[in-house]
Amino acid sequence: MKGIVVLVAEWLITCLIAYAGLSGKQISFINGPRSAVITLGTIGFAMCMIMPTIGKFISNASAHPLTIMGYIFGTIALLTTATQIFKWKIPILCDPKIALLVVAGCIVIKSIIGRFAPLIVK
Repeated sequence: MKGIVVLVAEWLITCLIAYAGLSGKQISFINGPRSAVITLGTIGFAMCMIMPTIGKFISNASAHPLTIMGYIFGTIALLTTATQIFKWKIPILCDPKIALLVVAGCIVIKSIIGRFAPLIVK
C-alpha cells in the first residue's frame, strides 16, 4: 500500500492529541479538549493542503463519490473546529470532548479515503 508510513504517522499524531485532550494531560500547549480540537483541526487542515492526494481528487474527479465524501467530512471537521475557536453554541459540537472525537474521526476517515486515490487518479 502506497503511503502507509504517512497514514501511520497521521493516525499516531491524531491518537496522541486526542489522548492528551481527553485525559487532561498537558502536552506542549494542549491542556484540555478545546485546545486539542483546535490543534488537531489546524494540523488536519495543514495535512489536507500538503498531501497531494486531495488536490488530485478534486482536479481529476471532482464529482466522484469519494471526493464528495471528502468534502462532507472536511466540512464537518471545519465546522467543528470553528465551533470551538469561536465558542459557537451549536448543539453537540459545542462540547469540546465530543468535538475532539468528531475531528479525530473525520481525520481518520479522510485518511482512509485518501488511500483510494490511486484507484481514481491516473
